[in-house]
Amino acid sequence: MRHLATCLVLACLWHANVARAEESSLRWERMNQELGETRFVAIAVDGAGVFAATPHTLYESTDHGARWQSRFQTPGSTAIQHIAIGGPEKSAILIATNQGLYGSFDHGQQWVRVFRGVGNEEADCTYIVFHPKDPEMVVLGTRRGLFASRDHGEHWQQVNAVPPSLDIVQFALDPDDPGHIYLVTPNELLEGNVANGTWQHRFVQIPSHSSREETRDTAANTEVSDDKGTTSRRQLSAIVLDPRQASTLYLAGTMGFQTSRDGGATWRSLTRSGLLSTVISRLVPYAHSPLVIYAATARGVARYEPDDDRWRTLAQGLAFVRVNDLAVAPRYLWAATDDGLYRAETVADPFADEGLPIARDLLSNFAHEPTISQVREVAIRYAEVHPGKIAAWRKQARLRAILPKVSVTSGTNVTDFRHWDTGTNPDSLLRGERDLDWDANVSWDLANLIWSDEQTSIDSRSKLMVELRDDLVNEVTRTYFERRRLQVALMTEPLAEPRETLERELRIQELTALIDGLTGGYFSNHMTPHHNEGGHHGT
Repeated sequence: MRHLATCLVLACLWHANVARAEESSLRWERMNQELGETRFVAIAVDGAGVFAATPHTLYESTDHGARWQSRFQTPGSTAIQHIAIGGPEKSAILIATNQGLYGSFDHGQQWVRVFRGVGNEEADCTYIVFHPKDPEMVVLGTRRGLFASRDHGEHWQQVNAVPPSLDIVQFALDPDDPGHIYLVTPNELLEGNVANGTWQHRFVQIPSHSSREETRDTAANTEVSDDKGTTSRRQLSAIVLDPRQASTLYLAGTMGFQTSRDGGATWRSLTRSGLLSTVISRLVPYAHSPLVIYAATARGVARYEPDDDRWRTLAQGLAFVRVNDLAVAPRYLWAATDDGLYRAETVADPFADEGLPIARDLLSNFAHEPTISQVREVAIRYAEVHPGKIAAWRKQARLRAILPKVSVTSGTNVTDFRHWDTGTNPDSLLRGERDLDWDANVSWDLANLIWSDEQTSIDSRSKLMVELRDDLVNEVTRTYFERRRLQVALMTEPLAEPRETLERELRIQELTALIDGLTGGYFSNHMTPHHNEGGHHGT
């Protein structure tokens, strides 16, 4: 029993150390020192470009937050609530405010109000998103309905069949279906199609007196006030789709965290253990292998791990303050908070807005390279270990029985070739006729049509050739796919250290040279030009 207790204690300590190590791996750094402002309400990123907004000013950085420049000032009491980047060449910047939608279509040089709305509630723009697969399509949520644009935000139309009085909190777009959308209102989730206007309820949470009391008890000191000084009473507040499987939803609200794996037909409650606040304003999926979800809460940033169904609060360098928005970039996680703008360096590649590409789309980047079947076939022929060679030997051994064995012999009879003639006087030596004889033999060994001694020699050579071919195929296959894995890693797992990236690049070149050596230069010579190819992908 004492041994078991010791093991349990050690296990607990090990898990605690792992938890501390994981949390310490994500450290926050304040990035707004030079701006002189502390409260940030929205953020959007595009590579090294970052747009961060306070309630009345939009700032831009083109170097991961090292330097900032003011891009837009809201007029009067207009307050920024959300921002989005998209359109052709990411030239469109849209700012959702409480008094309409402002946009720039020349990378932030000139601005215009592109949506005004009818009445204060329709003008109160809460959420805006460019569709990940269609840069011309933008969807805008307001406190009085849903609107869509087909020209990257310049003109707007109200979406049919959505109740005009619907208060849109957030929404999530299906990356594979431009029209498919999930709408979050304060008390319900709707699934519909922007194009055909069909809608159905997927989750309804009716606020009651008891539920509000429970929320007050379980989230003590976590409820926050909005700009008007009133306590937020939203039952539902954020939604995100699993980028790998759009039918898997995660829904947050003051009453808890839910998930659905069938597009919202059925729901399951998830743990709240480790979550300091149930007031969640934003959910962001991130590829930490496996998937994790970051949440902007009223008390800092929390990370949910679906595989383990657990929450972790990420507080290294970030106080327990309200986080208003989150954004991800290839190297950084950004947080817009009431206490400033923060950045944390990550080691995993985030899911971009369009989600992680499926394997088929990812591997299509290498369609310009010879396939493994082509490389393997060329390597076998180059090494002269093709199975056809053995078959040719066997055929030739059988055909040998059809050809006859021909032998020719000849001889000279020299018995009386030279002799003395004694009939004359004196005797004389006479030369006689040359006596030649010869013969020719033709024979067939038809048994060789069935079996010959050469078959034994061929069998021995065949065994050796099969072993050599198997070794060659294994070497080619291993080298080919090690190279492919490195190519995929360079596309999906950018490294923070340039030296590590260089090591990967050199390893790809080394493997390319090995394949060329096994194929007589075929591999490099048969790469077709590829316009999307980066420097390392086609090496």
